[in-house]
Amino acid sequence: MGRPRKNPAATTVAVSSKKIRSLDGMFDAATETDLLWDALLRRLYKMSRVYGFSRLETPLLEDVSLYSHFYGPNSPALQSIVSLLAGGKQVGVRPVFLPSVLRAYAQDKIYEKLPTSKWSFVGQTVTQDPKTLKLSQDMEFGFEVFGDFNHLTEAQAISVVWEFLAGFGLSDLVLEINNIGSTECQEVYSETLRGFLAAKKYQLCDSCNEHLAGRVLNVFRCDNIDCKAIVSEAPAVLDFLDETANKHFTNILEALDELGVPYQLNPAYVAPNGHGQTNFSVSWRGRGQNVLIGEGGYHNALMQNVCGKNLCCFGFSGSLSAARKVLELAKVEVGREQKSDVFLVPLGELASKKSLRLFRDLTAQKISVYDHFGNLGVKNQLKQAEIFKAPIALIIGQKEAVDEMVILRDVKSGMQEIISYDKIVEEVKKRLGR
Repeated sequence: MGRPRKNPAATTVAVSSKKIRSLDGMFDAATETDLLWDALLRRLYKMSRVYGFSRLETPLLEDVSLYSHFYGPNSPALQSIVSLLAGGKQVGVRPVFLPSVLRAYAQDKIYEKLPTSKWSFVGQTVTQDPKTLKLSQDMEFGFEVFGDFNHLTEAQAISVVWEFLAGFGLSDLVLEINNIGSTECQEVYSETLRGFLAAKKYQLCDSCNEHLAGRVLNVFRCDNIDCKAIVSEAPAVLDFLDETANKHFTNILEALDELGVPYQLNPAYVAPNGHGQTNFSVSWRGRGQNVLIGEGGYHNALMQNVCGKNLCCFGFSGSLSAARKVLELAKVEVGREQKSDVFLVPLGELASKKSLRLFRDLTAQKISVYDHFGNLGVKNQLKQAEIFKAPIALIIGQKEAVDEMVILRDVKSGMQEIISYDKIVEEVKKRLGR
C-alpha cells in the first residue's frame, strides 16, 4: 500500500492560544485539592445518613412556571432566573433548590406511598443580576421532612443542621429561633403590625412600605438601621400565638434542650416568604463578620403554591459556599480523608498489568485501593501513599511481576517484606483486621 493521500477537502482548524476559563461568577468545587469542600461534603453525607435523610437529586432545569408558582407571578425573584427556550418550553436554570424538592414530593405522590419522608439535597444553583446580567453561583444544601411528623422530628431536623456545622469546632455559631404561628395567628398579628406601622410609614424605607401592602412580617428582615429601630418597638408575634401554637413551640424548645442544641429565642426573627410556624436561622458571628448560612421553617404555604395541596413539610436550606467561607474565616484546619486501605505502587509496564489483576482481587474483598499507573518513581508514589493515609503499600517491580511476588510495605514504619501473589490478599486482610 502506498502512502494515504491527503484529503483536499479537509480544512485545518485553528487552535486558539487563549485559555478556556469558567464563566465569571462560576466556580469549581474540586474536593481532591480543596480540603474544605471535601470536608464539608463528606460531613454532610455522613450526617444525612446518621439522621436518616435520603439523598434527593433533582434536574438542573425546570419549567419556569414552577418558580412563578413558588415565588408568586409578580415576585422580583423571577427576574434573577437564567431562562432559555428548550424542548419547546421556557425553562429555568435552578436558582434555589426548594421548589424542585417540593415539586418532586408532590409530583411522585410520595405522600401516598410513605407516611413520613426525610430528604437531604446538595447541588449547584445559579442566578443572574437582572440589571448587570452578572451570573452568581452557589452550592446549596438542605434537609426537608414531609408527611406525618411531630415536634420531635422537627427538633431533629434542626439538630442535624446544627451538628453538621458545629462538628467543625465553630465556636461562634448562632441559631436563632422564633414562631410566627398558624395562618390565622399571622393574619391577626399582621393587622396589628400594620396598625402600629401606619403612623410611622414615612420613617420607613421604600421596601418596608411595600411590605405594608404585602407580607408585612418582612419589615423584620430589613437591614436599614432606622427601620430596625422602629420595628424593635412593635408588638411581638409570640404574644399573638394561640394555645396550640404556644404548646407546639414550647415542645420544640424543650426537645432542643434535650438534644443539647443551643439557641437564641428572637421574637423579631422572621424567615423568608412562605415560611410559617417555627422559623429558624443559622449564622456565624466571629472575627467581626456576620455570615448567614441558611434559614428554615414550615413550608406548607410554598407547597400549596407549587402543587395546590396542603401537605405538611418542614426543613432548612443553606449555602454550602457560605459554610466554606466560614471555615476559611475561622481558620478551621481539616485533614484529608483516608481514601484507601492499600496504595498500589507498580513499576513498569509488566508490573502495571499485574497490578490491574491485584486491584480487581483486592476490591472484590471490599478493600479500598488507590492506584497510580503513571510514571512516578517509587519514592514519589510512597509519598503519595502517605498523603492519602494508606496504611499499606503494595510494590510490584519487574522482578516481582515475573516471580509472582509482591512487596508489602507498612507505610508508617517503612518495614516491608516479600509475599507471594497467591497469599497477598489474605495477608492484607489480616493486616487490616478484616
